[in-house]
Amino acid sequence: MMKNLLFILLGTVFCYSQSNRFIYEVISKKDSTSEKLTKENFNLDTTPDDIAYYNRLYYINDSLYNANGQYGFKDYKLTSFIIKKKNNNSYQNYEYIGDVNFYKITEKAGQNWKISDSTKTFGSYPVQKAVTEFGGRNWVAWFTQDIPIPYGPYKFNGLPGLIMELYDSKKEYYFKLIRSEKIPEDYKRVTLQNSISRAIPVDYTKLNKLKLELYDNPFKYIMNGRLTLPEGKKLLLDDGTVLSKEQLKPAEANERKKLKAFNNPIELDKAVQYP
Repeated sequence: MMKNLLFILLGTVFCYSQSNRFIYEVISKKDSTSEKLTKENFNLDTTPDDIAYYNRLYYINDSLYNANGQYGFKDYKLTSFIIKKKNNNSYQNYEYIGDVNFYKITEKAGQNWKISDSTKTFGSYPVQKAVTEFGGRNWVAWFTQDIPIPYGPYKFNGLPGLIMELYDSKKEYYFKLIRSEKIPEDYKRVTLQNSISRAIPVDYTKLNKLKLELYDNPFKYIMNGRLTLPEGKKLLLDDGTVLSKEQLKPAEANERKKLKAFNNPIELDKAVQYP
């Protein structure tokens, strides 16, 4: 079934003058002390102008807006995303850390791949194995030269074909291509553009400082008046918790626990050392 599905979806997908969307299923273990796994879908958009990697929730949000003029739905949440211009070797990382802002970090992200002779079939595609070290982890990628697009999920790039499957040696992060689709000519990343337009440029030193400040005071943007919570209104957290203004201070310990639980990012060498 998977072979036929991928053949239909990917068979004629690539063309350098076209815009294509590759959809990856991502299974991750974000807390190294827990057995809980998170399953999400991410879009990898390749266009003549740029590469964009973002949670598919943003795409759903745009689709709902185009359909009925309203943003936001039950499962929608802000998450980090990545943009790379085709004429630039740098990635623009738009990081969301849980406060009211997005933060933009510009960096070059390349991998020193070692391509092996190992091959297998992924769906209907012949794929070849490559390994690299990146972000404090050892990675295995399976790519196909039948789709000569040198990208994959997240910041992985530089192979002579699209990455179809990717995982680290501990299998704490696993990416699998599950679908592809053409991007309509009139499609605009409205939700992403809104975040890009208000992103604050920082470096990783500043970003880590901001994360530690947020850990120290999880509701600082409400407590110091930057974000107003009118009397009688409540705050909805990402996990569905609803808090009144009076409940914020007692809830800080639980917020710190949630922040500290994200101790196993993709780039493990960038994990924040919380107290």
